This record gives sequence, structure tokens and C-alpha cells, in this order.
Amino acid sequence: MEKSKITKWHHAYIQNAYQELEQGYTKVQIDRLNINAKNSKVLDVGCGPGNMLTALSDDNPKLLIGVDTDKIFLQYAHDKNESILEHTTTHPNFIQGTLPTLPFQDETFDIVTCFLVMPHVPDDEIALTELTRVLKSGGTLAISGHGIGFPIRYLKRFKFKPLKMYLASFIYLLTGKKLIKNTLQNPRQICKILNQLGMKIKVQVNKRVFGCIATYWINATKREVIPKATQ
Repeated sequence: MEKSKITKWHHAYIQNAYQELEQGYTKVQIDRLNINAKNSKVLDVGCGPGNMLTALSDDNPKLLIGVDTDKIFLQYAHDKNESILEHTTTHPNFIQGTLPTLPFQDETFDIVTCFLVMPHVPDDEIALTELTRVLKSGGTLAISGHGIGFPIRYLKRFKFKPLKMYLASFIYLLTGKKLIKNTLQNPRQICKILNQLGMKIKVQVNKRVFGCIATYWINATKREVIPKATQ
């Protein structure tokens, strides 16, 4: 990995991700959503520097794959996991890719995770459709994103960024197009789309700021298709 390409943003993001991992917060997120990856094929979409897959490796899954658009994150994730995981542990594989087109066949994975990616995808419904496509019948989809309350506490720190997020969300609401990335989602709408895609919501956890949802976490199961009886 060429260190000259690592920006201050990359450095801060990676440092924060692995700090949360070391402090046990990443494991808390997994437990909060009742995710058990034992003997499972797991895909983490938007894996970043690979901290979530590092935590999931403790369950001894069959397969761990991380997908991200950022080459720097992927290279760091590969190097970091090779250095900290024991030889007996399932080592993650990392692939460059992005929603809404994942390079996997239908119903490949038992568990698909996609945390804090929804604010950046071009279309919520198309992205969720692709995530459920690669998920096996009976499998678990765990996602998270930001609600309308997320920017409130950061109004001073990020200056115009919260206003940009509200503007992006307003444009998406009116036009159905994400002309500006980093939109805010309505968790009820996300759940509605998941239900339409044949998913059953099992767990939903909301973090609120001044009564408004700031961050949501959802665990949904893909309903098994019952074959029709032949006459």
C-alpha cells in the first residue's frame, strides 16, 4: 500500500474503526443485532478497513468476504487482518466493488452486513434489492444508516455538512434521485422496502437525538419460499 495516497480522512477513519474494535464497541453492535456467524458464509458490503470482519471472525465462519470501493481501505484491511488474526481463524477475503452491482451469484451468503452504507448509495430500493439477491433463503441481512436526527449534534463541528445532508435528503424525497451523496433515511421506509422484498424484520435498534432517530440498526431475515404442492 502506498502510504502517500492515505489521506487524513483515511487515517482518522481507520483509527476510529479499530479503536471501536479494541474497545469492544464493534462486538456490541454484532450482539445487539443477534448476529452469529458460526459456520456461515458472510459478506460485509462497505467493509472499509475490515474491522467488522475482524470481529465476526471470532465466530469461526466458513467464509468471510469484504467488499468496498476504496482500494486504500481494502489493502489496509488485508494487511491488518493478516497480521492480527491467528492462523486457525478464517481469514477474510477483500474485493473491490460497490452497490448496486455485487459480483456474486444469487443466494450465496448466509449473512450479509452493510453498515452506514445506505446514506451513500444511489437508490435505497435498488441497493436493498441487490443485498437481498445475494442472500440465501432464511439468511440474515444486517444494515444500518442515519436518520433525520444524525446531523443535529454535529451542526457546529461540521459547519455546513449537516445542512448539505438535509438538502440531499430533501432532494431525494422530492425527485427520488440522490444528486448529493450522504442522505438521511426514514427507517420506516427502509423497513417497508425490506418487507416488499420478502424480508422479515427481526430486530430494530434506534439511537435518538432530541427524540429524532440519529442512527438505526436493522436485522431482517429472508423469508423462505415454500414450494407449491404438485398435483
